[in-house]
Amino acid sequence: MRFLIALLLLTHPAVAADPCEDHFRAGLTAYRLVDSRLAEIEVTLYAGLGWVTRRGVLARLEERSARTTACEEVEVVQDRLSRVGRDLGEAQRRFQLAAALCHGINRGRAEGNVERLSDSAAMLNDLENYLRSLARICRGS
Repeated sequence: MRFLIALLLLTHPAVAADPCEDHFRAGLTAYRLVDSRLAEIEVTLYAGLGWVTRRGVLARLEERSARTTACEEVEVVQDRLSRVGRDLGEAQRRFQLAAALCHGINRGRAEGNVERLSDSAAMLNDLENYLRSLARICRGS
């Protein structure tokens, strides 16, 4: 009898976990991290600079801290971007799962979010390339 009651409680919509919603919400959480971290990194690199040279960006990074060099700051930002890449992957995975598990409008929303993440992936790629160019200057190549 207890088993039957537990089974009924687990399958009741109010009690049972909704994998569609769980993955959708996890995707949103991961995306919020991606969005805010990309914005923070852009501010770190570009805020107040307008259109300047890479050497100008390195000069700005040099002034961030008396304890670090510009090239050390580039490494810090590269590490931050690496975390963004992991968050982006998690958001993509969760929205893809939501798209597979959801029905109707929720499936369409999840699929739309997967498509929109391509913009974040492009932005991440641009920042990674830019930081690689700064790292090459640091190495003197």
